[in-house]
Amino acid sequence: MSDHDTITITVELPRDHVVATDATALGAELRALWAVEQVRLKRVGVGKGSELAGLPRAAFMRLLGTHGVPVIDHPIDDLLAELASA
Repeated sequence: MSDHDTITITVELPRDHVVATDATALGAELRALWAVEQVRLKRVGVGKGSELAGLPRAAFMRLLGTHGVPVIDHPIDDLLAELASA
């Protein structure tokens, strides 16, 4: 993404609760967590989420799993209908 395709958000965090001292690393972590939440809310899919997080798809899928967000979110009724028609 180019600079004109992004916005900058300033977030104030309590210094004594911030583990990372590298602002760039903390920014990347917050961005990845934001992308996880976008997938959790079904605003984007896994592929777009990995792009937004700036992570390879496999790494993002592991991150989703770490946060309890299913990588494949297929309704059970659809799966049963698909299996019945096979």
